[in-house]
Amino acid sequence: MNWDDMRLFLGLARNGRVAIAAKGLKVDPTTLIRRVKKLEDSLNCKLFELTKKGYVLTTHGSELVTYIEKAEHYFLEAQNELGDERSHLAGTIRVSVSEGFGSWFLAPLLPNFKKQYPGISIELVATSGFLNLNKREADMAILLEKPSRGLLVTQKLTDYNLYLYTHRSLIDENKPETLHDLTAFNLVSYVPDLVYAPQLKFIEETALSQLSALRSTSINAQYQMLINGAGVGILPKFMAEKQPGLVRLIENEIHIKRTFWLATHKETHSQARFQVFTQWLQENVERYQSRFID
Repeated sequence: MNWDDMRLFLGLARNGRVAIAAKGLKVDPTTLIRRVKKLEDSLNCKLFELTKKGYVLTTHGSELVTYIEKAEHYFLEAQNELGDERSHLAGTIRVSVSEGFGSWFLAPLLPNFKKQYPGISIELVATSGFLNLNKREADMAILLEKPSRGLLVTQKLTDYNLYLYTHRSLIDENKPETLHDLTAFNLVSYVPDLVYAPQLKFIEETALSQLSALRSTSINAQYQMLINGAGVGILPKFMAEKQPGLVRLIENEIHIKRTFWLATHKETHSQARFQVFTQWLQENVERYQSRFID
């Protein structure tokens, strides 16, 4: 056995799809399969079963993943210490974030980070969903729920409030005071069966679900509908109140709180570029705390 074969095996184990795993590992798909087969031959056991969903680990394969991840942990620690990364801050950080936080808070601040640390490249993945840290799809993630599995270092980043908003042109002098006053409005919200995180199912926490709806899987699309007078909808404070146009409604009845969690890999958490990015992020969240909570 050699480490490179084990590294390729681990990449396929974390993904299951040969083409995608090979692309991430920067090898040809045929080479990946050949090297995994070589590893199976050297161990004299089958590590994968090929199914309709891709390559699935056997019992032996799952056991090998456990051992290799331990070895990977110490290898990366050694690389960090012996490579003396602290003497030159450089490298890439891929950050997985929710669409709203990434677009409305983090992205506008990143040019400032780049000026401070020109050698560090940031890959901001801001989508409706999160990349899998345990599968090495990202280096860091800002999540809506504290992870309960994997070799991760997790810390609370901030709480944030959500309120019901509408465009000021829709209410004129007749601002709704109760939920009953909203019956004439459309509801702008997520598509219920496509919500990617249970923390976003806040419509179920209110009496708004009976309203006629305009729905989207994108929080940015929901914002655009609301700012153009589509109806009422629940948005994070850091989005809705960054620019004029939207006003809060019935905040005594609809006042929701959620939390952002910052997660990094345990073995890379102490590396210099991750440390400086984490510190920079925490400082900016604290500096602009009023954007998140009242």
